[in-house]
Amino acid sequence: MRRRKTLLTLLAVAVATLGGLVVTAALRDTEPPQLYIEHTARLPEGEPIRLFVSSDEPATFVLEYAGRSVEEVAQDHTFDLPAVAGVHTARLVATDAAGNATEESLVLTGVPPLQPLVRVASRVTAGDPLGVRVTIGSGASEPAPVAEVVDVLVTLDGVTLPTRPAADGSSDTLEALAGTTMTVEPTTAVLEVAVIDEFGRRTEAVHQVELAPLPVEVEQLQLSAATLSLITPEARELEAAALEGAWARAEPVRLWTEPFMMPIGGVNTSGFGDARRYAPGGPVSFHYGLDLAAPTGTPVYATNSGRVLVAGHYPIKGGFVAVDHGAGVMSYYFHLSHVGVQEGQEVGRGELVGEVGSEGLSTGPHLHWEMRVHGEATNPLAWVDLLFPGDGPKDALGDAR
Repeated sequence: MRRRKTLLTLLAVAVATLGGLVVTAALRDTEPPQLYIEHTARLPEGEPIRLFVSSDEPATFVLEYAGRSVEEVAQDHTFDLPAVAGVHTARLVATDAAGNATEESLVLTGVPPLQPLVRVASRVTAGDPLGVRVTIGSGASEPAPVAEVVDVLVTLDGVTLPTRPAADGSSDTLEALAGTTMTVEPTTAVLEVAVIDEFGRRTEAVHQVELAPLPVEVEQLQLSAATLSLITPEARELEAAALEGAWARAEPVRLWTEPFMMPIGGVNTSGFGDARRYAPGGPVSFHYGLDLAAPTGTPVYATNSGRVLVAGHYPIKGGFVAVDHGAGVMSYYFHLSHVGVQEGQEVGRGELVGEVGSEGLSTGPHLHWEMRVHGEATNPLAWVDLLFPGDGPKDALGDAR
């Protein structure tokens, strides 16, 4: 009897012990943490990633990102590691007190700031055209995501220059053109380029361009009273209105694909930028074009392809043709005895536009040839045989960052 009672007692203890183990197993936490995550997938290099994580229970968070590992015990936490340039996968592990773990992988893209590479002549003669090319890329030493360009500002001595996609089709290169100041003193022009990206970051590059002075010798023109009488306010207004209308209709894109050429092969009798007086004791002015002497009737050819915007006879300029080459470039041909084109006509490089004469304010048969950039006179010879100013081997080119 005593033996049976002992066996029953042992059996009851065993059942109670087994029941306790079942209850303990039933109460053990086997659920991993439930996570809520907020983050920005694309952000500027160096900015905090601000990766926010929230768990339904306290946990140990471990974040591995771009070679770094950070641990934090919390229920809500924001990781503020700086964004690293490039595309990186961040690994986030949350482990609760029972050892249950939840793992998430996040792709974070760090975008470096844009860097404008400026290609421009470091030294030109005053009055020369100035060609500027700006190539925009990533500043990272290794391949990295490139920020979206929102705006590019190019200024020369504070004057904003229009920019256009490069004619060679490069998607990351812009071009700008300017006429430099006509001066008889050594001068330095300041070129500034600012690039603004999708994050509002502004990257700037400054480049200085030395302007060699123009000759200071003043030429006294021998003009008759009858010739000088052509210069009247009415005549000036008529011609100014014609040019104003022409510039208003100018094409914003390039119309030329070949280098510029001389319109005639005459003798240079008065160079660009020469200082001159039209009357004894009168004010000194600069010559805005190039005078090429040739017999009356000598054919005059378009320096490059474009569209004729002015074609007619005027009191001061005489027979006058203006050809728009697009992108802010226009060529003028004065004193023609015959105008061989009409307004609106498209002309090719080397196509006849007129004939040499001595109409208007002129002392003899010659072609007065001008090359204008956004209305500013530039040295015509600085365009000859070049597709774009600054492409010639004579120019010292520099990179500004």
